[in-house]
Amino acid sequence: MLTDEDIEKIEESHKMAHTAMFIEVDKEFGNLLIRASGRVPKMSKEGMAFVTIGVDENGEITYISIEPEDEELASLIKKLISHV
Repeated sequence: MLTDEDIEKIEESHKMAHTAMFIEVDKEFGNLLIRASGRVPKMSKEGMAFVTIGVDENGEITYISIEPEDEELASLIKKLISHV
């Protein structure tokens, strides 16, 4: 039997799955931008982070892991995820 917490996690996953995400690459500098479609930024926060990129046998991105080293950035991400 599913608990209320399980149902909330499923609903959160469902919401995130229906947000189109786009990865843009600046070929000159190698910058990656992951964008949510249909949303306009109100603010932005910069901070240091450790990034890992998974690549498959075809040389295509399979995942991007971003681990904030900056405590303020990590706190902002946690706050944003708690509101999803």
